[in-house]
Amino acid sequence: MSEQIVSTLKVALSGITEKIEIRKNFPTVTVRVENLVEAAKRLRELGYDKLLMVSGIDEPKENRIRLVYHVEKSSEPGNIVALETLLPRDNPRAPSLTRVWPAALLQEREEYEMLGIIFENHPDLRRILLRHDWPQGVYPLRKDYRVPDEPFMAKKPSKPLWELKPELKPKEEGREK
Repeated sequence: MSEQIVSTLKVALSGITEKIEIRKNFPTVTVRVENLVEAAKRLRELGYDKLLMVSGIDEPKENRIRLVYHVEKSSEPGNIVALETLLPRDNPRAPSLTRVWPAALLQEREEYEMLGIIFENHPDLRRILLRHDWPQGVYPLRKDYRVPDEPFMAKKPSKPLWELKPELKPKEEGREK
């Protein structure tokens, strides 16, 4: 089945793909960022009308961010294709796919906020999860992000609750007191 889907994708996406391969049991289409919108439109024409997920993967060793859209045919549940593009880590920009798949609206906002990907022509590119005063240029899902020490955090492990209140100690199975 996957091989048939791959051959259909090769024909439909001819001239705009970098590669098409089976990865994790489903087809993955890799395109250059300038071909992302066209590839999305062609997938939509093939019946991939349901956006399942938008993911960004930080790859600092390669100095890039992998942007992946997982789409499915609602007429054939389980027929999933991953559409991916590679973005430079120092200036990750991609066109928004909200006009192709409206469900990308909130998910692209999350990738903007967590990884710093700028989605051009996005209708509402603003924060969705972090505080409004979160520092610019600090992205929690980048691998070089470090959680700062909080002053209220304990520096040593806490004791189990039953050391303070022995009556709360869980009973071991098979043993009676």
